[in-house]
Amino acid sequence: MPSRRRSRCQPCTARCRSRASSSCWPGRSCCSFPPPTGGCATPRWRAGRNPRTTTCKRTFMRTPLSSAVRFVTHLALASLVLCQAAQAAPATEAGLREYFRLAGTERHLSISTEAFKKGYEEDWRKESDPVQKASKKMVMDHFNEVVSTKMTWEKLEPLAVESYLQELSDSDVQEMIAHANSPAGKVSNQKMIPALLAQLPAIQQYMTAVLSELTNRKGPPKPLPAMPAPGPNDALLQTFLRAIPGEKEEFEGRIAPTVDMMASALTRNETAKSRARIARAVASVKKRLSFDNVTALKARMLGNALSADEINLLIEDNRRPERQAQLRKVRQAEQEFQGRMMGAM
Repeated sequence: MPSRRRSRCQPCTARCRSRASSSCWPGRSCCSFPPPTGGCATPRWRAGRNPRTTTCKRTFMRTPLSSAVRFVTHLALASLVLCQAAQAAPATEAGLREYFRLAGTERHLSISTEAFKKGYEEDWRKESDPVQKASKKMVMDHFNEVVSTKMTWEKLEPLAVESYLQELSDSDVQEMIAHANSPAGKVSNQKMIPALLAQLPAIQQYMTAVLSELTNRKGPPKPLPAMPAPGPNDALLQTFLRAIPGEKEEFEGRIAPTVDMMASALTRNETAKSRARIARAVASVKKRLSFDNVTALKARMLGNALSADEINLLIEDNRRPERQAQLRKVRQAEQEFQGRMMGAM
């Protein structure tokens, strides 16, 4: 039977692959990490403008918005759990909408956007430099406008439904609904994902500080934010987050290439001494953004949100072969949705 999946347009696919989440964070478990740059990482120079200035200004002025968009959309659908089903009946819109309702996807979207609004406003209010304050005000206003006009669930749900219809069968959706009603599904959707979504501004602050070692050309990098104290289940949380099937491979396949592309743009027309400095910064950034370091950060952010029994429940859930197959398939659906969503922005 021929594949039900339509081929993706090359520009959209390339754009999606250029991003660093695992976005985000766990789709399947709140574990992906978002890319540090916004949109396509390939620089597009304009004639008559300084490439270095243009790169930094265009890329990093839009970083907060594009990172927020990826965080929000990837995590809003983070609880999707899918089953492989060969030659099954197509999924229905009604079934998917019922799943989104049970999983609390609209609530997840609201939590994440409100967290970013609060984070941007706090960052703007604390800024004392007039130029930086004006810049942060512009980013904050732009984000609020996009959230209110394009990132409502009313606008995103049709894109999500269309994307998941392309990847799923009706039996897939029924399995998703069953998982949303299971103990593991309720822990994920009602406790873990909301707890992590609320910490998105702090995650982005960490990313910005790490990347400043690469982008700050005239001064020292920004100090890293203080890490929260480890909770009583910190080690168990890290075990859970590290063991999510395919998460490490996806994370490392996005972060390193993105940092390399940023470095390539920054080294254009530079002296040998500057290129050497950038190379050292790249190595340092990659080390700080290693899978283990980011996993530790996410575990700290989750803090006391989950009990040891709840974490063990999620660990056992992810060990099931059926669950592992679901997680592989959900990545395809998430990529399809992200491509459609970014195109609509």
